Amino acid sequence: MRIAYLLPSLHTSGWRRYAEDLLRALAGEVEPVLIHAADDAELAAELFPEWERYALPVVQDASLSSHRTRGHLLRSLWRARRLSMPRPALVHSLEAYPAGLIGHTLARRWNVPHVLTAHGTYAVLWVRYPLDRWAYQRVLRGAAAICPVSHGTADLMRQTFPEALPAERLHVILNGNDFWRRVPAEDALQRPWPERPTVLTVGDIKARKGMHISLAAFARLHSAMPQARYWIVGKYRPEDPYYQFLQQLVHEHNLQDAVTFWGRVDDAQLDALYRQASLFVLASQAEDLRFEGFGLVYIEAGAYGLPVIGTRSGGIPDAVRDGETGLLVPPEDVEALAQAMRRLLEDEDLARRMGQANRRLSESLTWQRAADDWMKIYAGGRLVG
Repeated sequence: MRIAYLLPSLHTSGWRRYAEDLLRALAGEVEPVLIHAADDAELAAELFPEWERYALPVVQDASLSSHRTRGHLLRSLWRARRLSMPRPALVHSLEAYPAGLIGHTLARRWNVPHVLTAHGTYAVLWVRYPLDRWAYQRVLRGAAAICPVSHGTADLMRQTFPEALPAERLHVILNGNDFWRRVPAEDALQRPWPERPTVLTVGDIKARKGMHISLAAFARLHSAMPQARYWIVGKYRPEDPYYQFLQQLVHEHNLQDAVTFWGRVDDAQLDALYRQASLFVLASQAEDLRFEGFGLVYIEAGAYGLPVIGTRSGGIPDAVRDGETGLLVPPEDVEALAQAMRRLLEDEDLARRMGQANRRLSESLTWQRAADDWMKIYAGGRLVG
């Protein structure tokens, strides 16, 4: 089956990982034809040298608010109507909008089904902008299948665009991962209990990731467990106001000897930090229409056999199975988060059981499983209209 894939920006790590891993898993079943942004031409050739590739001025940028980028989008729509390539069996947009708008245009031109993946924020953000809202609803109404990467994303899409999302066209396909391949099962399932209680957070240092909540919770934990330490891994700029606010919290609570900001680390360093941690915490918050679409980092922690603590926000409950692989707490609830940390650090048996369950979850959420779910969509059993 020949399928045209609309690729979001390959220079954005999350989109690149999704495109590369899903397409590799599908490659034995379909004939991919890739449509990407002109700026991604070199990277697309490096990642996918064996497949047909076509370039448009833009497909999906991380930010589409500028007039310059919107101009590129209009040129892409014009070019899409004139793109010279053999007709595929269907079109799959790997992001809902605006990549989905180009996919919708191509599918109508070729008279083939259009299916799309919906990732978190970009699945609902467009309700803010009247013209984009109108265009996006046309994309949703015209799609044969709409596949959010989590049930939380699906719920928010239903709430935001209720009339454009018939239930029979909405199918959740959870993200895959290959983190578990990097860590031998025996290392994860029989990991030694760290001598010093260590809480680990991995994520870009910004308010939506909730480091101010987890840091305040750790301060309460530290009062009861002075030997505990907190490691925060993720890129930051020293002059950034949010990073400076976090440093202020560290000093206010006298945590200079307990909290370490590691910044961006390489894979070997990250591996070592995961292996030395006792539990993983990421207290992500929803900021207006920006939220965690799934939360692959919790699954990465699971590859190492770590129990995890997350928030009941967005798609996180699909990545953190409350009471099984970890604990969920309400967003912005510092006391609940502090209690959850203490519970897992004081109960080694519970932490081990949850960590082992998280490893099993990581092993089950494979890209092959995601590819199999997509093949059911492609095969037509779930296509409507």
